[in-house]
Amino acid sequence: MLRWGALPPRHADQYDWISVYLHDRDQQGIWRTLIFTATLALASSTALMIKSPQGPDGPVAVTVCVVAAAVALAAAVPFLLRWPTRRQSLLFSFTSTATIAAAALSYSNDYVGLMGCATFAVIGGFVAYFHTAHEVIANGAIAAICAVILAVRVVSSTGDIYLTAAAVAIVATLNIGLPFGVLSLAQTLRVDLRSSGRDPLTGLHNRRSFHQSAYELIMRNDTAASRLMVIVIDLDSFKSLNDTAGHAAGDAALIRISEALADNCGLSAIIGRSGGEEFVIADVDHPDSPDVVAERLRRAIAELPVPVTASIGTACAPLNNGSHVNLRLLDELVEAADAAMYAAKRAGGNQVRHAAV
Repeated sequence: MLRWGALPPRHADQYDWISVYLHDRDQQGIWRTLIFTATLALASSTALMIKSPQGPDGPVAVTVCVVAAAVALAAAVPFLLRWPTRRQSLLFSFTSTATIAAAALSYSNDYVGLMGCATFAVIGGFVAYFHTAHEVIANGAIAAICAVILAVRVVSSTGDIYLTAAAVAIVATLNIGLPFGVLSLAQTLRVDLRSSGRDPLTGLHNRRSFHQSAYELIMRNDTAASRLMVIVIDLDSFKSLNDTAGHAAGDAALIRISEALADNCGLSAIIGRSGGEEFVIADVDHPDSPDVVAERLRRAIAELPVPVTASIGTACAPLNNGSHVNLRLLDELVEAADAAMYAAKRAGGNQVRHAAV
C-alpha cells in the first residue's frame, strides 16, 4: 500500500494548501485586496453607526464601537502588506468575530444589532475556506449567543415575536448555510486536487502536486532553524530496460523503485515522479544528512532485482523566515540537485553528488 497518497484528516487546517493553491495561480494579491476591502467596509459601517440614532448610545457604547472598528482594521493590515501566516489569519478571524459581537451588542436599537449578526456569516465563510470546522463552529456559537441576547431584548422592548423570529431565521440561515457550504466545497476541492495530482502508475505526486505538497511542507515548518533537503534521482540504463524487456518490465521496475523510495524516506518526505525515470524528494529537518539519505536510496535501488541503478543529486539549505523566500528556495534547490544528479550521471552513474548552495 502506497502511503504517499494518504489525505490529511478532513478536520485538518486548510490554510497551507489553500495559500499554495492561490499562490500558484497568482490569486493571492486579489484575495488580499478583497479581504482588506471587506474588512474596511465592515469597520466603516460600524463607524457610521456612531452617528445614527439607532447606533451606540452613551460614551461607553461609542467607545466600544470605535475600538471595535479600529481593532478590526488593525487585524486586517497583514493582508494589505503581504500574505499572512496561519497565526495571523486566525488572529484576524477571531478578532473580527469579537468586534462584530461587541458592535452588535452596543447598538441602542436591538433589532439593528440582531440583523447585524448576519455579518458573522462573512467571517464564518472566511474560516471555512482557510481553516477548520472547529473555527466555523466557534464563530457560529458566538453568533448564536449574540443573536439570542438581542432577540430577547427585541421581544422585551417591542413585544413583536414574529418580527424577531423572522430576523433570527435570516441570521441563522446565513450563519449556517454560508460557512458550512464553503467548508464542504473547500474539502471537496482538496480531495479532487489531491487525487488528480497523482502519477497513475506509481501513486507518487506528479510534478505539479509535488511542488504544491512541498510548499505546504515548507509553510508548516517556516522557521529559520529548519533545513530543507531536496533529492533528485534519475535511473541509469532505464531506456535499455524498456528496449530489451519491454515497457511492462519498465513499469514494474518503476513501481518497485517507488516502493523502495517510500521505505527509505522519512514519513514527512514528499516524493514525486517528475519525468519518465526521474524522481524528486523534498523533506524538512530530516535527522540524517543529505548524502546519507541519498546513499541509502542509491543502495536500495541497486539492490532491487531490476537491471537499473540511480544517479542522485542532493541540495540542502536553511529555511528563511518568510514563505515567499522559501517558495523560491524550493525551486533553487531542485535546480541545484538536478545539476548535481547530472554530474553523477556524467561520472558513470550509480553514485551520489551533493550541490553546495
